[in-house]
Amino acid sequence: MGARPLDAHGGMVEFLHEDPATGRFAIESRAEVGAVLERNRALRGANDGYSPSRELRRVASIPPIVQLLWIERYGADPLAPGNEALLRRLLNSSEWSHLRTSEGRF
Repeated sequence: MGARPLDAHGGMVEFLHEDPATGRFAIESRAEVGAVLERNRALRGANDGYSPSRELRRVASIPPIVQLLWIERYGADPLAPGNEALLRRLLNSSEWSHLRTSEGRF
């Protein structure tokens, strides 16, 4: 059987794949993130990311599909409380720099 759409949420579309020979299932998640990355690039050059009071700083915009990938790849949700060191490491790496919305290190 081919892929069947399951649901769309957070910009993601999930498909259910079934292998009739084995009876096994797989869920495939897809998302278009080009608009988010383009917005991140624009924000990065717009200002330093701080609020007018300088109490808050905009650092990154992370599409839900990337969060899902991180959970799969690193075995932990970097956006969950207690995982700030992992999030900081990822956002400061060159591999994920396109998620940043302000210059400098986080």
